[in-house]
Amino acid sequence: MLKIFSPKLIVALVCSIGLFFQLLSPLPTAEASSTYTYYVKTTANLYSSTSSSKKKLTTVPINTKLTTSTSKSSKMYKVTYKGKKGYVYSSNLSKTKVKLSFFVKKGAGLYSNTTSKKVKLDALPVNTKVITTSVKTDKMYKVTYGSKTGYVYASNLSTKKVSKVPFGQTVRIGNFTVKVNNPVNQYGSSYLYDDANYISLYVVIKNYGPTQIPGFFSDLYINDKFKDALDLQFYSAKYNELDTIVELAKGKTLSGYLTYQVSPGKKLELVYRDFDSFDSMTFFGTN
Repeated sequence: MLKIFSPKLIVALVCSIGLFFQLLSPLPTAEASSTYTYYVKTTANLYSSTSSSKKKLTTVPINTKLTTSTSKSSKMYKVTYKGKKGYVYSSNLSKTKVKLSFFVKKGAGLYSNTTSKKVKLDALPVNTKVITTSVKTDKMYKVTYGSKTGYVYASNLSTKKVSKVPFGQTVRIGNFTVKVNNPVNQYGSSYLYDDANYISLYVVIKNYGPTQIPGFFSDLYINDKFKDALDLQFYSAKYNELDTIVELAKGKTLSGYLTYQVSPGKKLELVYRDFDSFDSMTFFGTN
């Protein structure tokens, strides 16, 4: 006798057969693509391809953040930089940012941010060393000065220390900051010089490190002619009523006047030397 199966039974039977064969079939392998993050450690070039005929598209500066899905073992990684797709050599990349060292080359402000509403937090003396992990082509670098973190203009920084600054600049020399104000011309007789022209330069030296002796002013050049500054000067210090040969404690300031017998209208260069290392800084200007 011929049996007729109901449509519902047929559908259930087909589904069961399909499930049975799915269980017998091997499971497909899912290849999830991973994304890796790198930073440029040495100035890198972005190329059009990985072939020998590749063309350079642009340059990618140090500390630029790049992401890629290219295998870690590849010689070149596919990335996107400023809307351009291309390839960079993996040897130019690192998992961490590079610390870049600079020195302040002229009086620089430390600002709260990089916007037009930024506030000046502090002033950085010339030759202050700063370290940043900002992108090398940024207009402003993020740095820490003392206990404050902020931003300085890259145009105020240099990879080398400055050796000469004009009168009125504050300079960092070792653990000290030194400032020599513009000269004030005096005329006629005084308790220092009789019937002569002389100048007075107000000096401020502050110690930011351990107790030690600050530097001293050793050489004076008048119109490029050397004069022995120690023979021409009278120094009146205001730190415990002692002269410059004194141990200056951390946070303390030594200030007073350097007075020289000099005719008006002369070009002056005054050399300050660090007491321990004898690193020098020349202050210059016209009286």
